[in-house]
Amino acid sequence: MLSKKSTYISILLFFVGIIFIILSSSFSLAYPNYPKKEEIKDSSEKIIKARDENIINIKLSFIGDSLIGSFKGENYPGNFRDLLENNDYSFPYKNVSNIFKNDDYTIANGENVFTDNSLLEIEKDHDPAYWYYAPRRFANIYKESGIEVVSVMNNHTFDYGNLGYADTVDALKNNQIIVGDEKPVILSKENIQIAILCINLFSDYQYESCVNDIKKLKKEVNYIIVYFHGGTEYQYKPNNDIVRFSHGFIDNGADLVIGAHPHVIEPIEVYNDKTIVYSLGSFLFGGSKYFVNRTIIYQRELNFNLDTNEVNYNDNIIPCYLYTTETGYESWIPSIIENTEEKQKVLDFMNNLRDEPV
Repeated sequence: MLSKKSTYISILLFFVGIIFIILSSSFSLAYPNYPKKEEIKDSSEKIIKARDENIINIKLSFIGDSLIGSFKGENYPGNFRDLLENNDYSFPYKNVSNIFKNDDYTIANGENVFTDNSLLEIEKDHDPAYWYYAPRRFANIYKESGIEVVSVMNNHTFDYGNLGYADTVDALKNNQIIVGDEKPVILSKENIQIAILCINLFSDYQYESCVNDIKKLKKEVNYIIVYFHGGTEYQYKPNNDIVRFSHGFIDNGADLVIGAHPHVIEPIEVYNDKTIVYSLGSFLFGGSKYFVNRTIIYQRELNFNLDTNEVNYNDNIIPCYLYTTETGYESWIPSIIENTEEKQKVLDFMNNLRDEPV
């Protein structure tokens, strides 16, 4: 038979056990996922590894002349304006918009006026001359297609004078499009800033003005791209002035130079370890369907290492048809070239291995 002392000890131990269980449960509820020492160590190693790989990736896509309009705004059965009126805003770029929507920024040259005003065409000193415009609402096509930046620095956005130009800029901004005008476009991602200089390039004065901007921006941004509009139309090689200007941009600090205006693609040159794409060609051009049916999407994926201040990149050229079929609405719609032989011809041409892309 147990003594009273033993009984008291047993009761005391019983209550101590109950208290221990209650405290253990409370601790588990308050810290249900409390990590083990091994887990803490693994987590610390992951943080250190992330700091060692402090890299910002930015993917850019460039396309050439995009004219979302028609000659003097004409609308008749079978023309490009008719296409726009009878389809939704996503239709013109429908075959390529998946590419644009899967990068950080897509940059295009917008070569037409957007206006709802009845404006007179400005007088031009050459013949034949062309004037292009579309209603303001069609600026939404860029937004719906995943195009974020549109340059208005070209020879058609003043087709209807200063008011037409102002209407164009306003229509683009109302659709959340970044407008490339006289001021540099600054694209930002995390701690990185990329400057894009959208310029007309038909004179030494325009060249020198751009060089001055490059020198100023070199101290302020991480990367500088010149996107120019100039050159000789329908020529597969850049003219001497464009080569001289492009080399000068690189010599003064530009990291990448890209051109448009000739309506045909022109090859790539690597100059002082920097890339020059002399012409992207026309891409979607409602003013005509008689251009050489080859164009490209030029992509550059930039990798900025914040620890070492190094910049690496990967380039990708996507050969495209300027129009998908010879007749009907699809004759205006660009699409990716799937035929291996036709695609390779374009790639070889861009790399100076062929005289023509077809």
